[in-house]
Amino acid sequence: MITANCISLADEHARRDYMQAQLNACGLPWRFFDAVRIDLERGWPDLYDRNQRLRHSGVDMRAGEMGCYLSHREIWKSFLASDDELCLVLEDDVEIGPDFAAVVDALCKDTRDWEFVRLTGVFQRTSYPLRRLAGEHFLVEYLEQPNGTQGYLLNRRAARRLVDYTASMAHAIDMAIDREWEHGVDIMGVAPGPISHQESFETTLGSAVKLRLLLRQKLMRELRRAGGNIKKQLFLAKKRRRLQARAAQALSQAQP
Repeated sequence: MITANCISLADEHARRDYMQAQLNACGLPWRFFDAVRIDLERGWPDLYDRNQRLRHSGVDMRAGEMGCYLSHREIWKSFLASDDELCLVLEDDVEIGPDFAAVVDALCKDTRDWEFVRLTGVFQRTSYPLRRLAGEHFLVEYLEQPNGTQGYLLNRRAARRLVDYTASMAHAIDMAIDREWEHGVDIMGVAPGPISHQESFETTLGSAVKLRLLLRQKLMRELRRAGGNIKKQLFLAKKRRRLQARAAQALSQAQP
């Protein structure tokens, strides 16, 4: 049976109590993974590519974003160092629904068509169902990703690719995961999600500090964004054709 890894700062006692009660009730083995805490007074983390970050966004990553990024990456590395075939990751501000364990079990029993599955997302996105998992929950593909790292499952291939891809830190971790056209991992999801974001907890990501850029720096930033957007749009166009063709095939097969 798969073990749930819950990322949580060691001193976030209210969050830990909240998650412990839910995880004990869901029937899966679980453990806390102590999140990475970043103290920027001691300097930037070694993985942080500040030049790339500022060229792309014009604002530094927040300390909490860096800690979140490194925490997820450390879990992937720990997973790859184990003999496990799959890894289940949760953050400590999610509400676990009644079908959570059944959805996870269905995914673990049939891994033929997925390598990374989000269990919820931040935004509503058009989804294309692949198969029923449990109850009204379906394994789906998205044209555009819904963001978020509140909960997900991944296999070893996905973990290896993501560890390699995230060796340079310039995006928030959910944004890095969304960049399928760069790392080559198929990011799927579950709709409706068996977990949701618990809004009552205050964010631990911190506040962003926007830097003042010269006009030349702003122009260069927009040019780089445009170049990256072309790659993204080419990827999405190809993915859209594939998803629409599969949907049309499924519709024709369903007709008498």
